[in-house]
Amino acid sequence: MFVFCGMLLAPVAMAQVQPGSAQYSVSLHVGYAHNLTYGSYANFDLDAYMPINKHFDMQANLRTSTADFYTLGVQLRPKFALPVGELYLEDRVMARWVARDEINDFVHALSIGYMMQYVNAQVGMSTRIIIPQPYSFKDADAMVLEPFNIIYRVEAFVRPKMSPWNISLCVANVDNYQVERVWQPMFYLGGWYDIDDHWRVRLSGKMKLAGMFHLNAHYYGAELRAGAEYRF
Repeated sequence: MFVFCGMLLAPVAMAQVQPGSAQYSVSLHVGYAHNLTYGSYANFDLDAYMPINKHFDMQANLRTSTADFYTLGVQLRPKFALPVGELYLEDRVMARWVARDEINDFVHALSIGYMMQYVNAQVGMSTRIIIPQPYSFKDADAMVLEPFNIIYRVEAFVRPKMSPWNISLCVANVDNYQVERVWQPMFYLGGWYDIDDHWRVRLSGKMKLAGMFHLNAHYYGAELRAGAEYRF
């Protein structure tokens, strides 16, 4: 974990950001979550955002949880400026070790998105492999392969994204720590406030319902997340 943290911070420390451009940032969040599988638990998140240049950025995320699972994710995004907003491609890799259940969960996703000051929309495909631990090739039937899943995200902001404070609403089946199946959307409400040019505080909530596409939706889980971000 310490090696990973160093990898996150190294490019951030060397960054030289031009005025008016996106800023390198590191953030730490603490969250309380509850669902019908794990009950109540806490999450601790370390995130790094790295706008390498105006045509490419990357992000890395690390989560540890008192529910005894651990998630590592990386996203790479080539970007293409348009007359209004920008088009981007995203290559997402995510690995989750669920120690309590002795399984490893790997996801790879490719998507295309469009971002402007008030809207971010994204759609793509993902592949998932769930492997029990310890794993033996003799137990090949125990491995679960989901070769094709659709991922999506639609997010709207009440103010331009460069504003010192903002509120957003989102529906998606993917975030920095989880990729769900297409019929399992998650609903988000969040916002931020800039204390100064470097410090930003964030607060967000997430709700997940089961049975959304079977006309019998009911509560499955929820999460409240708060933290601080430092921008270089």
